[in-house]
Amino acid sequence: MDILLQPEIMPQLGYLQALGLQANKAAENAIFKLYQDRRPINTQRSQRAALKVFADFMQACGLVVPDLYSDPFSWMGITWGLVQTFQSWLLRQGYSIKTINDRVSVVKVYMALANQAGIIPDSEILRLQSLRGYTRKEAIDTDAKRIAEGITTRKGTKKAAAVAITEDQARALCKVRNATPQARRDALMMCLLLYHGLRVSELSILKIENIDIEAKQINFYRPKTGKISRHNLGGRRSWQILTEYMSKDNHAQNGPLILASCKSGSLIPGKGMTTRAIQERVTQLGQGVDLENLSPHDCRHYGATQAGNDPKVSLVALMSWGGWDSPQSAARYINRGQADNDGVSLGIE
Repeated sequence: MDILLQPEIMPQLGYLQALGLQANKAAENAIFKLYQDRRPINTQRSQRAALKVFADFMQACGLVVPDLYSDPFSWMGITWGLVQTFQSWLLRQGYSIKTINDRVSVVKVYMALANQAGIIPDSEILRLQSLRGYTRKEAIDTDAKRIAEGITTRKGTKKAAAVAITEDQARALCKVRNATPQARRDALMMCLLLYHGLRVSELSILKIENIDIEAKQINFYRPKTGKISRHNLGGRRSWQILTEYMSKDNHAQNGPLILASCKSGSLIPGKGMTTRAIQERVTQLGQGVDLENLSPHDCRHYGATQAGNDPKVSLVALMSWGGWDSPQSAARYINRGQADNDGVSLGIE
């Protein structure tokens, strides 16, 4: 401690203290951007939407707030009580429980960031921790009460549950219906969605370079998790359709694998399908097998459920197949039709 009292050290300490305060101030001003720059684009988009709804709620309360997404100082004066009221307001507005949980969670994240910036006091963050999302059981009970009160439990067109796809319908979707380039592309696209569980974002950026012909594998990037996945294609319907498609329809050495098409049905060399185009095409193909409002995620759900139904498929294997980071995400697809003690043979001869 004596060194702190030496006169020659004091000027240096004063400079260091001033520099540290300046660094803190810069970090406080940039705290939102530093956090957002590390988030995927889809996460940034959903957070903007959540904070827009929070701003709408504030406006309904007679309060106009600046840019909650970009300006930390716009959070000054926001309390845990306002967030709790926001949660109740979302319920009355008829949002789904999942949406309510997600949006309240985003608000809590930004309140914590504003706290780091010194704008929201620690006492508010401590009280905010008591505000939790709805559990599955609470969600069921709350929705039952809302229905009884005549309040809707879902807004918008998003489906409450995935479209159920039968095995016959899955096979029909992966079948080349006629000998046209578009039909072969569609069959390949559906195979990758149904049997390999690719997300639409993963399918849209798939390149010819991702195909390992010798190994009969496909290597692809998952933007949602930042992972590289590898799937075997050999000996499966996917491989047969892929090789036929590449030999007849997509002859390029590199570039997009799933090519866009004209209104006439012909494929456009070098131009890949966008996520929206894939979604629209999947819906059209679904209608052909009596599936209304089919989406790419419904196809992923089908593949994950099929894998989850197989007692030979472990949870770790299912996580790898779908590219999930958490066991909870994969465990949702474990077969609910199996007995709870399947795989545990205690007392069974």
